[in-house]
Amino acid sequence: ARHSVIALTRRARGAECGHESNTASIARTGYFVIQRRRGRCGIHTMTAVAPILVLLCLLVVILVRARRRRRVSVIAAPRFGTLNLKGADGEALVEADTRALQSVLGVAERSTLIPLKCDVLFVYCDISSDGRIATSGMSLGDLVRSSGATILVVASENPGPTYIACNKTGPFGRVNLVMTLNRRGERFTRFFTRLFEDMKRGTSMPLAWVKLASQNPDVDDPEVPSTIFACMAGQVSFRAS
Repeated sequence: ARHSVIALTRRARGAECGHESNTASIARTGYFVIQRRRGRCGIHTMTAVAPILVLLCLLVVILVRARRRRRVSVIAAPRFGTLNLKGADGEALVEADTRALQSVLGVAERSTLIPLKCDVLFVYCDISSDGRIATSGMSLGDLVRSSGATILVVASENPGPTYIACNKTGPFGRVNLVMTLNRRGERFTRFFTRLFEDMKRGTSMPLAWVKLASQNPDVDDPEVPSTIFACMAGQVSFRAS
């Protein structure tokens, strides 16, 4: 598994194709009724005008939705939180990550019980085969709703099948979710430091991601951690306070 935002690209393309097919189907319905009158083409005015207005309205809706999809959501002075549900095994990871990210996100609010309100949440936990957190029975979606996080990173390693099982626990919500397969030592903190630094410069998370991690399915860059990136909050960037 590699860093990937392929799902986002496919959804975006699918949405665009959907709009195109809708427009095409409208064009094919033949709203303009043309008849031959004395060798010339005549257009029934009442038959043509109303469908034109409908078509224009649909085009406006499509353009507005397209602009909304491209709009970047900016988080001013993002709040950084950690939730360690791995006990002593997770504490060393928490220390390493918060120390590395402090220069970018500031001092983290830490918890070992419930997620605190924050914008960026790093979670350290073991996920069971049913897709839920082993020590609490909560789902990743529960953590998103409890914390209000826009970015949630499962910063401890878990096998791929357990992450797949997370899909069965209910909706995640509007969140950019990162699930770690292999931290690859210090490469993990180095990657996220560079990612968040770029986001503070105004680059949206998906664009900053692909700048750091190759999207070539035949390339497994050993210099970046092995993760799954589910981009469900879309274009998100940071702004300093």
